[in-house]
Amino acid sequence: MEPQTLPRRGLISYGLGALGWSISINIISVLLNYIYLPPSNAGMKNLIPQIALFGLFNIISIILFTGRGFDAVVDPLIAHLSDSWKGKIGRRIPFMRLAFLPASFFCALIFLPIRPHESNFNIIWLAVIQLLYYFFFGLYVIPYNALLAEMGHDTQAKIDLSTAQSIGFMFGIILSSSSPAIVSAIMHFSITNDRLVAYQYTIIGLNILAAACMAYPAFFLDEKKYCSTPKASDSFFKSLKTALTNRNFMVFAVADASYFMSIAIISAGLMYYIKAMLFLDEWIGTLFVFIMVSITLIFYVVVNRLGSRFSKKKMMVWSFLAVAVVFSEISFLGKFPFSPYIQVTLLMISFGIPNAFLGILPTTVIADIAQQDLKETGEHKEGMFFGMRAFFQKIGQTAGVTVFAMLTLYGKDPHNDLGLRLSGAAGGILCLIAAFAYSKYREEPV
Repeated sequence: MEPQTLPRRGLISYGLGALGWSISINIISVLLNYIYLPPSNAGMKNLIPQIALFGLFNIISIILFTGRGFDAVVDPLIAHLSDSWKGKIGRRIPFMRLAFLPASFFCALIFLPIRPHESNFNIIWLAVIQLLYYFFFGLYVIPYNALLAEMGHDTQAKIDLSTAQSIGFMFGIILSSSSPAIVSAIMHFSITNDRLVAYQYTIIGLNILAAACMAYPAFFLDEKKYCSTPKASDSFFKSLKTALTNRNFMVFAVADASYFMSIAIISAGLMYYIKAMLFLDEWIGTLFVFIMVSITLIFYVVVNRLGSRFSKKKMMVWSFLAVAVVFSEISFLGKFPFSPYIQVTLLMISFGIPNAFLGILPTTVIADIAQQDLKETGEHKEGMFFGMRAFFQKIGQTAGVTVFAMLTLYGKDPHNDLGLRLSGAAGGILCLIAAFAYSKYREEPV
């Protein structure tokens, strides 16, 4: 039976799933470093020792590297298991139903350390809980992403699905970045006077919302109705070899990993830039993130119109170059001869435009690669391509958060911020690398 075209309510359901996992992962990206190793003017204590190993690595960078490294290795296995699964309700939905609650639960637990002060016990806690979180996060997101290739039966359908996913992701960024504003409200109404506890209340509440959003497509999206019945995929190692020997995929993967490494560095530094470089209140960051997301959402309409008509390659290369300029400007925050509010507003607006292109187009490129492979081999390996994309993404993200944590050794506090300024330069250089790598992509004529 031919699969049906996904209706608008299906797009909404798919977008809600992205909203849920975006809240989850962006809480980690924005707050993990900040909660465990806050700047000196944040009103919180360090939760783990700021110890440098070999003069470069601190404890949190090693923990994050280990956790994301484990996650990256497990992702291809999840992808192949999902590709090979034979179930009454489909290949992808069973994994999403299994994973959404544990992912949200362990995300919240990450921010509930054993000791509310600096302690080696917190190192062990963070190391163990983050492994569990990343496993269940991958168990949800990899099958979720594979659905895009299977439900997008033509180029415009893929772009529509990617747009729905990206809109959900952007709103997830708004909600996760609103945590400082929620914390300020909690403390204003004297629910608690402990800033760490206020953050914990906020993170628990956001993860309850995240679980509800991730549950929606897991229970209300009919995979069998909108996806074709697949031929069984190859063995794990044959599927893996297919992805790793696909030239276009590897070019994309290098560019994608470089870009996500830069994004991880800047995301980890966002709260520090606001507090330690611009001397603004934490909750102000929520307003600026809202400005950035608003610009991005406005330009989603443009990308949705252009995505199936013009060269994705050219649009992505120019977007990488634009983001390189924006991230490089972070190195000079607080030094420009005008208000810090204007500085960060201009930064967010200039990032919002290329972010719209890089939010939608990459997912459709992977779907195109998977579809081309299906035409050549007759095998459905969408999960493997998206799983290997996740692998390279997480290698980049792991390296990014590790680099940021290392750079904090060179200054993360007011008037001692060299590490923060170096992080902006690092983000810009990585985006230049992404642009150069993706310029080697061989695109089919539009």
